[in-house]
Amino acid sequence: MGKRSAVVAGLVFAMGWPLVLALFIPVQNLHDVRQDTIVLVAEWLSLLVLYAIVVRWEGRAFFSTVGWLRPRRRDWILIGFFALIGVSTCLVLWRHHPAAPMRGTVFGQVYGTPFALRLALVLTAGICEETLFRGYAIERLKLLTGNIWIGAVIAAVLFTLGHIPRYGFNSGLIGVGVIAALLSGIYLWRRNIAACVVLHWLIDAIPLLIVPAFVTLK
Repeated sequence: MGKRSAVVAGLVFAMGWPLVLALFIPVQNLHDVRQDTIVLVAEWLSLLVLYAIVVRWEGRAFFSTVGWLRPRRRDWILIGFFALIGVSTCLVLWRHHPAAPMRGTVFGQVYGTPFALRLALVLTAGICEETLFRGYAIERLKLLTGNIWIGAVIAAVLFTLGHIPRYGFNSGLIGVGVIAALLSGIYLWRRNIAACVVLHWLIDAIPLLIVPAFVTLK
C-alpha cells in the first residue's frame, strides 16, 4: 500500500507540476529571460523531488526504473539517425543562408535571449521532461493500470496540456501533441529513454540553436 501511495503521489507531482507552474506564470512569453530561468530551476527541482520520491518513498532504484538504461544497438541507430538529421539541417542552412526579418518576430526574440540560456533550456527539457513524462510516468502508469499503452496515452496528453501556458490553444499545441505521441511511441518501442532525450534535444535545438546560428537577419 505504501509503494502504491508513493507511485500515485509521484505521478501527480511529475505530471502536475507544469500546471502548478502555470498558476505562477499564467502566460509564458517566448524567450523571456526571467521566465525561462524560472522554468529551468523548476524542471531541475522537479527532477530532484522525483528522485527523492522514487528512492526514499518507493524504495526503488532511480535510473533503471525510469528508463535510463544502457543504450542497445537499435538505440544507437536511432540516436545516430537523429544526429544525422541535425547535421543535415545545419549543412542545408549553412549553404543557403535564408534571410528573415528581426523586429517583432520570433527570430528577433530568440536572438535577444543569451545563447547559454537557450542551450540550458534545450539540455534541461530533454533530460527532465523525458524522465518525468516518458520514463517515470509511462512505467508507473503501467504499474497502476496494467496496460502500458494506457500509460503512454495519459502521459502524452498531460505532457501536451502542460504546454498550454507556452502555446495556448492553437496550432503550436497540436504540434506539441504530435511530438508527445512520437516520443511516447519511441519509448514504447525501446523502453529506453536515451533516444527520446536525443530527439527532444533535436526538436528544441532546431528553432533555438541551429536556425538562429545560420539565418541571416534583416
